[in-house]
Amino acid sequence: MSFAHERQGDRPAEEAMDEALRQSVRGVLARLQLRFPEVGFSLDDAGDGCLSEAQFWAEDGAGLDAGLAYQDCFAAGMDDKIRAAHLIAFYGNQLALALGSLYLGAGIVAGVRGLRFEEFSRAYGERLVAAKRFHFSLALPAVSDDAPGDTDAFGETFAAHLAPVIAMLKHRAGLSSGAQWRLAADSLAGGFLEIGRALGDEEDAMSKALAIVKREGTPLFSGKLRYETIEIDGHPPLSRVYRLRGGCCLYYRTEGGSFCDSCVLQAPEERRERLQAHLLASQTG
Repeated sequence: MSFAHERQGDRPAEEAMDEALRQSVRGVLARLQLRFPEVGFSLDDAGDGCLSEAQFWAEDGAGLDAGLAYQDCFAAGMDDKIRAAHLIAFYGNQLALALGSLYLGAGIVAGVRGLRFEEFSRAYGERLVAAKRFHFSLALPAVSDDAPGDTDAFGETFAAHLAPVIAMLKHRAGLSSGAQWRLAADSLAGGFLEIGRALGDEEDAMSKALAIVKREGTPLFSGKLRYETIEIDGHPPLSRVYRLRGGCCLYYRTEGGSFCDSCVLQAPEERRERLQAHLLASQTG
């Protein structure tokens, strides 16, 4: 979907966009925000506490330190490399959900005007627990009828946003760029699958994700990342698509840690058995 508009004097392009379109976009974001409360995203209004990307991810900035420290909530015994692996996977997933919601839901490749790391409450079983999430203030681009809104444009935008973060984490924690990009590609593919499921079109979402992460010569290219349909015979039979990782978050190196159910380091048959158990548990629990 593309959106035409005309400039009005020297006003920024996004301010000249038709208000009906902006309301439509807000509707898409509001609907998907309800589905994905673990990430915050809103249109244009940066709000209190939002910083530019450069400010947020500066080496001496509060964003980098807060993001790394928060990863200790997920496991004990993390070292700097494990924290960095978890952070790029965590952040990449939230970025994919925020930008992907507009792309898959409205055909728009949006930018990030600002972001903040904020507290929120999320459901855990029957109770609410305090957690943190990234909140992205999204900016609509100036889009003409023939402007690119395809997978290449989205992949380039996603990679351009992550590149300085990955460079900073490599410098701070020593985790290689290649390892981080594989985790970022996993996050994009997983986020697109979640959004596609919410929109009722997994096939389209997976097709678009694969067009990005299987494009050779780009930083998001991942050879081992893929999707697989896991099935269980029964009455009725069960079936669910899972994203199989091409990178590793290093959780197995934490105290009491193990391989994730979709970890690239597992043997294919063992991974399939674990995902079948996960699918069965999701239906009965």
